[in-house]
Amino acid sequence: MRAPRLARLGGALVVLLSMGRPALAQAREAAVIVNPANPNDSMSFQELVKIFKQEKQTWEDGKKIYLLVQEAGSVERDVVLKTIYRMNNDGLKSLWLGKLFREEIAAFPHTVASNEGMKRFVSQVPTAIGFIDAAMLDATVKALRIDGKLPGEPGYPLKDPE
Repeated sequence: MRAPRLARLGGALVVLLSMGRPALAQAREAAVIVNPANPNDSMSFQELVKIFKQEKQTWEDGKKIYLLVQEAGSVERDVVLKTIYRMNNDGLKSLWLGKLFREEIAAFPHTVASNEGMKRFVSQVPTAIGFIDAAMLDATVKALRIDGKLPGEPGYPLKDPE
């Protein structure tokens, strides 16, 4: 009698686990985040591209921008690669290597393994900027308006174009 009961429980567990997957697969909007103390509330998409390509490396007050990116494989990184960088992971590595070779940057941007890690880092470093799944936003970080739009609003530019 135990074996059929375990089989039913195992089947129920598989159903429950698979129910969460479509929601994760549809998380196709990246929120650009900064520390809540950062005076910036918004920026243009073009300014965002310059920051993420490290063509602009300081905030308006002269403080160094601490750029963070998520590790390869995250949905949010894929959105950022497609919308901001307009390249794949190999193209991004080539971009950073070229900038290092030309001494335009001192090091690759710091990589973070998860949305939670990104939020934790940005919440502790006043000059940091990064990106997370828009569904993960909370009061520990501030989402920037890009071209006047916040995540979830029509016309927000950091959506997977697929």
